[in-house]
Amino acid sequence: MQFIKANPGTHLRKIKRELNLAMGVIQYHLYRLERERSIVSARHGLYKRYYADQGPRIEERAIVNILFQETERDLILYLLENPQASQKELSQFARISPSSTNWHMKRLSQAGFVEARRERGFVIYTVKGDPGMILSLLRSYHPRIWDKWAERLADLMT
Repeated sequence: MQFIKANPGTHLRKIKRELNLAMGVIQYHLYRLERERSIVSARHGLYKRYYADQGPRIEERAIVNILFQETERDLILYLLENPQASQKELSQFARISPSSTNWHMKRLSQAGFVEARRERGFVIYTVKGDPGMILSLLRSYHPRIWDKWAERLADLMT
């Protein structure tokens, strides 16, 4: 329970790796904690992430889940820094193919994090939602990444 409080949004294998316990022991305790409503879980893609019940609110959990995905996190941060970026700019920044960028952005759009619109033959993306909340969650749950991006994102916090 203390590990999950200290590491909200963590998944089973990370808990195993960090605590160096047997998988069955971890699964048993996660099941009991979830049944006692001490923790809650949320599935995101292939991962089931765990949160202390008094952890982030449901709408914040979705953002935290996205922030765990490296490419999607980087794309969101780039969009926060460069509002209304084109797909080409995002592809160049992330160093991924346009089709991969399209795939990631479609997922982010379907999840309600970004908005896509056509403008003069280009697809332009903008972040939906509160940039301050996204950055606050990044700072809380990913301090190393926050440190890496802090100087670039500091202006967005003011």
